[in-house]
Amino acid sequence: MPIGGKRGRRQCVEDALLQLQVTVKRASKTVYHVIHSARANATHNYGFDPDRLLVVEAFVGKGLFKKRVSYHSKGKCGIKVRPECKLTVVVREITPEEEAEIAKLRVHNIKKMTKRERRLVPHKLIETTPIWDRKGRAKSNGPGAAAA
Repeated sequence: MPIGGKRGRRQCVEDALLQLQVTVKRASKTVYHVIHSARANATHNYGFDPDRLLVVEAFVGKGLFKKRVSYHSKGKCGIKVRPECKLTVVVREITPEEEAEIAKLRVHNIKKMTKRERRLVPHKLIETTPIWDRKGRAKSNGPGAAAA
């Protein structure tokens, strides 16, 4: 599961969760739930600020083996072994120096983006934007909207 596990490392928890919501990989749902649970555990058990958490590590380890009976012909049977894995996420609070560096990197990376990429920045996916019709004009669906 390196695709989903490595995707959220060295990021703020909020950014990692936003990125995993947009990702269409099968493992992203599981990684999302684990990071969300790690954030809740850190705030409840250790009193950390949820807005200042950073995903330090995300790794996959061996889990338990489920053993099931598989039936064969002529009255024989065997054992199916279904291995499982454990996903571990380590989070910690950001120091003020790291927070300033992350903000500087965000500004630097947004400057390098193309116009199309800037429209797809994760924090802009949450904000409400006007609905555009085919002719490129903004429609406003509010109560004070004039009929076109």
